[in-house]
Amino acid sequence: MYRSNGLSLMRRASVLAVSYLLLVACSEDETDRAEQASSPSSNVVQLFHDKNLIDKGRKRLIIENPRLYSILNEGFGGDFSRLAAQHMFALREDTVDDVRSKTTLIEVAPRSWLVRLPIVNAAFFETDAGVVVVDTGYTSGGPVLLEMIRSVTDAPVHTIIYTHSHVDHAYGAGAFIEAGENPEVIAHSALPGEFDRYLNYRGTLARYMSQPEEELPLTREDLIWPTRVFDNTLDINVGGEVFSLIHAPAETNDQLYVWLPERRIVVTADYYQGFLPNAGNGKRTQRYVGEWSAALRAMAALEPQYLLPMHGAPMSNPVKIKTDLVILADAFDYIIEYTRDGLNQGFREDQIIDGFIWPEHFRDEPTLAITYVRPVDIVKMELKRWTGWWDDIPSHWAPASLVSQSQAIVDLAGGMDALVERTREIAKEDPALAAHFADMALFSDPYDRRAQELTLHVYKKRVFDKTTPTQERLAYFDHMALVRGMMLEQ
Repeated sequence: MYRSNGLSLMRRASVLAVSYLLLVACSEDETDRAEQASSPSSNVVQLFHDKNLIDKGRKRLIIENPRLYSILNEGFGGDFSRLAAQHMFALREDTVDDVRSKTTLIEVAPRSWLVRLPIVNAAFFETDAGVVVVDTGYTSGGPVLLEMIRSVTDAPVHTIIYTHSHVDHAYGAGAFIEAGENPEVIAHSALPGEFDRYLNYRGTLARYMSQPEEELPLTREDLIWPTRVFDNTLDINVGGEVFSLIHAPAETNDQLYVWLPERRIVVTADYYQGFLPNAGNGKRTQRYVGEWSAALRAMAALEPQYLLPMHGAPMSNPVKIKTDLVILADAFDYIIEYTRDGLNQGFREDQIIDGFIWPEHFRDEPTLAITYVRPVDIVKMELKRWTGWWDDIPSHWAPASLVSQSQAIVDLAGGMDALVERTREIAKEDPALAAHFADMALFSDPYDRRAQELTLHVYKKRVFDKTTPTQERLAYFDHMALVRGMMLEQ
């Protein structure tokens, strides 16, 4: 399964060549810089986490590069609301209005609906005993979801099912309680622990989700907790109909899907998204790719007539539903086997990543479209699950600080001007390689205007590269925003 990757060999050769060209005499202030690296200023450390700078930089970058707005909002599987994306945890009137204007209601089968909110979907089903709701969207999506339900039925909301704990799936329930509904709220037994994570790690979650920290839940009272939990499977009977809740870790440890046997409907939560799903997100906690694959095969074995995903359009062709579920499972299994084989053969993580080749028959599948993450990102997620924090590179066990490494590279290059000039040349052919040197320039001296401008130049190329998927673009954009914010403050 492992083959020599020509591009990877060329890249390694390029890195060696560049490193050789950079080996020149260190500058006279090497001692001063070494002292700086050993005792980094708290101001510099804080600089890279300044939310105000990032916010200012984002706004300025959008003004200066209007195309960024559209290119950053691709790959979510539905219509997009900037307000909803930026304020998922908050109930805001302007966000509710924007979400309402972009929401559509689809009756996929008798008394069965999919609500397509911007970014995410929710589903609901009318029964003789009331309405069963599967997911409630983000906070400002909840009121709109309830309006959609009331547009077709006055029946009370009997049950809410959380497919998992993510903000775009389980935070709109407050609108139902506020409106006087009194539903049973059902989730997997691992969901309360996931809710606790939102309370305990507010700062880091806000940063990685690009959300205002003050809008994240602060106390347990800020969340609508499940009133009933289960471990493996749970069949509930509502109005004489069975709803089967089946747990299988995937995006989260608490994720589940819902099977309606009488209606032949499967609500796939985030297992199926209509594109290569969010199984390799570098900003998120562990994904469970093996269990995810098994769940897809189990859904396919049910032979559903309808598939309702929480991202993307509903499906009503049983043959295509089964085919797409199996293709995605096959793709996941390929990644799992590739990664496991590489680890068992003793390859380093970087070798496993560099040697990965996505087979042509997967590249041609529309349901595996690379819009949000790359297949190799899922390899990285598998490596994260089955290995320790060391990557088998000896110097990485107890490395020198990133600041001192970066300052040494600038010195070896003959100073900032030489490094910037060479990096701009590299960026014309290989922006990924150039990004390493742009990082070194910035981390060596974040206040240096030349390093700042180089960072914006290189990462703009990476953001506008058509092959860069959404989540990767967002990471690069946030880095650019920080740097642009620094420049505005200087």
